[in-house]
Amino acid sequence: MIRLILAAFLLLPTLVRADYQEGVQLYATGKYTSAMEQFQKAAAENDPRAIYFVGFLHHNGYGVPKSDAEAMKWMRRSADMNHYDSQYYMGILSQSGKGVPHDLVAAHMWFSLAQKSAPNERDAAYTRREVRRLEKKMTPEQIGKSKQLVEQWKPAG
Repeated sequence: MIRLILAAFLLLPTLVRADYQEGVQLYATGKYTSAMEQFQKAAAENDPRAIYFVGFLHHNGYGVPKSDAEAMKWMRRSADMNHYDSQYYMGILSQSGKGVPHDLVAAHMWFSLAQKSAPNERDAAYTRREVRRLEKKMTPEQIGKSKQLVEQWKPAG
């Protein structure tokens, strides 16, 4: 019995990855409703990539009604897990203020966090450009507040 429980426990990450991978394949073929189902299964197991995709599908209205508020809810969950794409999108959504609160301090914070968690130098450089562009629209006090929030931020764990 112990072996069976241990085997099931060891297979769980593989099953989560299978749901995520199937979701990616379905998304790539335009089967957004089915992709959403797979991403939601993996999201239920706290896969930050799947959580990001649930938000992404809501943001773009793929297979679900378009809703930036719903997108932000999902992206925030993944961004709090230090997921680069979600942090970047949190910056985009906060900066745009379309369907969500317009908040330059939050946008700057999320872009700054994304810059730190970027998977490669190209993405980090691209995100740095976003931070610099945004700073041109902000007061020194807003930038200082954002930097303070970045210093205090800890990933969910």
